[in-house]
Amino acid sequence: MTLETSDPMTKSTKETEGSWTHIESLMKAGGQITLGRMAPLDGVAVAGDEHNLYAVLRRRPHETIAALLQRLDQAIGIAQSGGARTNEIDDSRYVLKPPSTRKRR
Repeated sequence: MTLETSDPMTKSTKETEGSWTHIESLMKAGGQITLGRMAPLDGVAVAGDEHNLYAVLRRRPHETIAALLQRLDQAIGIAQSGGARTNEIDDSRYVLKPPSTRKRR
């Protein structure tokens, strides 16, 4: 439920608050997301932690940043629940693999 307000900045914040729960949990656990240029590509979104890449997305034509973040959030959620990892970049630099089941010492 969105709270209505006359302040456009407050309304925008309220609309997006809680929208990206998987991104938030990844960052709280020490993971990170990166948005921007990854030469030679513009509009790349990457999510991962020190052990895994969960998603590598490429911004679609006319896609808003909010829409890209929503897709990234969904991709992180799927990957963290044991589903497929999303890789929209056909490049060997961004290889996504399932998390290791080997125990750390």
